[in-house]
Amino acid sequence: MRPAAGTTVLVHGLGRFGGGRETIRYLARHGLRIRVADRSSEADLAATRKSLAEFAIDWQLGREDEALLDGIGLLVANPAIAAEHPLLAAAHDRGIAITQELDLFLAAYPGRVLGVSGTNGKSTTATLLHRALSRGGTDVLLGGNIGHSLLAEEAHWRKEQVAVVEMSSFQLERLGDDAKVHGAVFTRVLEDHLDRHVTLAAYHAAKGRLAAAATAFVVHCAEDPVAEAYPTTARQRLRYALCEPAPQSAGMVDDFVTLRLGAGTVDPVVHRRALHLLGDFQLENVMAASLAASLLGAAPNAVGFAMATAPPLPFRLQHVATIDNVRLYDNGVSTEAGSTLSALRALHGRAGNQRIHWVGGGKSKDNRHDRVAESLGPWLSSAHLFGAVAADLARPLETICTTTAHDHLQSALDAALDAAQPGETVLWSPAHASFDQYPNFRARALDFHQWLISRRAKSAEVG
Repeated sequence: MRPAAGTTVLVHGLGRFGGGRETIRYLARHGLRIRVADRSSEADLAATRKSLAEFAIDWQLGREDEALLDGIGLLVANPAIAAEHPLLAAAHDRGIAITQELDLFLAAYPGRVLGVSGTNGKSTTATLLHRALSRGGTDVLLGGNIGHSLLAEEAHWRKEQVAVVEMSSFQLERLGDDAKVHGAVFTRVLEDHLDRHVTLAAYHAAKGRLAAAATAFVVHCAEDPVAEAYPTTARQRLRYALCEPAPQSAGMVDDFVTLRLGAGTVDPVVHRRALHLLGDFQLENVMAASLAASLLGAAPNAVGFAMATAPPLPFRLQHVATIDNVRLYDNGVSTEAGSTLSALRALHGRAGNQRIHWVGGGKSKDNRHDRVAESLGPWLSSAHLFGAVAADLARPLETICTTTAHDHLQSALDAALDAAQPGETVLWSPAHASFDQYPNFRARALDFHQWLISRRAKSAEVG
């Protein structure tokens, strides 16, 4: 929804990755008056204000009181702001419509939209899908929760175009009932963000709104009972699994990712050894993206080339260094134990990675430390923990493997590398949220890379 020109819109929460900024630009281009509320101070948002200096904006920083709603015709809320926030509740009581950046885009975009969601692997799957469609000759955009607002691409929107949009549970929770997408692509729907959604059922229900919005197809893992149960009016439901493909699905045949669509022809796409992506969970991402790209007309050879040449995204399981004959893997994107467990399984499946020294920590989303220890402990030779969770998680883990606890990431990394013997592996995969010591997971992952630069230099000096 976009109100008439001249309406005053309250943008509540600018966000850290540009969504609020591009929303402001989009609304201003269409003649709306903008008021901005954010609990951050003017000093914290100085750079953002400077980037928007060309627009007449009513800045109301450091406050979130109900008076901000006076004269407002629409409230655009950042996805990180929960529905229970007092300002949103007050807007609801006043009858002020509440929307978000994603809904603004879906309502205005003239092309077809493919929504990508799930618990882990959303960004990788969205990127693979974008690459496959582009290689197949489709005019395609990539954005959403991956960190790029497609409102910024308005000048390039076309009717004969596809937008691949990563969608988070926070965005989907607020998705309008009239929002529609051409296709919905799911990685496995597991457990996450209970600190926001409170219950697992609420988290799963938020994700399910994407299936309900799909009109043409839904793609999901055949072994995912959550996604399987999502109701949809889409014309097709297609599945993927790490076995021989059934009709209308993707699977594996002689280590080839293979599609079985249409009249039942079996089309090999790419051999697993041709991929730069590690682990069965990445194979599932490849299958999900391959299915969706094929449904939009991309030829199997084009899809296969795109998959074979795709590098891992930053901070997604990849070998980043070998120091003193110890391999270091970066999986800094991990903010929950399931993604770390997938990384451990992938590394154990590769020769020479049987002894793994894990570096993890941060802020727990549910304080279920025993469950994390039970899940990850059997895969570890040692664990080196940091941040708010370190002491509490160390107690159950130290009964399973050698464990150290640290206040900060750098000392935990030092301890892991010191514990590893030549030929062994260090895995950096936090498995917890970053908000105890960092503004977001990227800042924490970049801190790991700063440590890596320093430690490599130190090793070179000793050598």
